[in-house]
Amino acid sequence: ALYDAADDDSATGGPDPVRRTWPLIVLITAEGLVRLTDEEAAEASRAVLSQRGERPDGPGAGPL
Repeated sequence: ALYDAADDDSATGGPDPVRRTWPLIVLITAEGLVRLTDEEAAEASRAVLSQRGERPDGPGAGPL
């Protein structure tokens, strides 16, 4: 039930390649802001999902 609830909530569901639901991505620089297109957001999301498949626990971090 918790998995289904998180999947239905847009704030916790994450990118969904099956439903083609991608996050809204905006790049902010000194020159202003640019919203990525749906295709650019899809490409970025697929890259993140692929990397998470290779490292399910996320990127490693060394001690500070």
